Amino acid sequence: MSIRARLKALSLPQLFKLARLFLKNPEYAFLTARASKKALQIATTHYGDKHHKSNPANAFRHALWTVLLGQAVYQKTGSLKEAQNWAKQFTDLHEQLFVNRKADRTMDLHNNSFGIQALRLFAAKPQEEAVAFLREAAKNAVQIRNAKDAEAYPNKLIYLSK
Repeated sequence: MSIRARLKALSLPQLFKLARLFLKNPEYAFLTARASKKALQIATTHYGDKHHKSNPANAFRHALWTVLLGQAVYQKTGSLKEAQNWAKQFTDLHEQLFVNRKADRTMDLHNNSFGIQALRLFAAKPQEEAVAFLREAAKNAVQIRNAKDAEAYPNKLIYLSK
């Protein structure tokens, strides 16, 4: 689903939550849109439409998304803490606004967190290095059966189904 389509799907209260976040950080609006679009494009390049399922390709996309969001903010601010903070704020809000089943939401939040941690390694490095690292992490992702299983794999990408 395109960014425009996702925005159209939001209710008025949801749009206000999103607007409030960007009013606090207006300089991040364009960076966020560009990083989000790029994450979708890269995921599609490497996995086709598979990244729209609850699989390793989706885990890759979520982790990459947070890395790209963080890299964009890091390039602007030079602050790893600010980059990680923005990536967490925005991706957490996204998961709050676009509600999934509990297990899917847990999976997405977990994989976003993995990307935020990976940002420590890749904030100032070329995007291609992060992509290669995350593709390898996706190959080694762990399948979980339910939301509670995610806790056992803090340093791995996780997925629900192939």
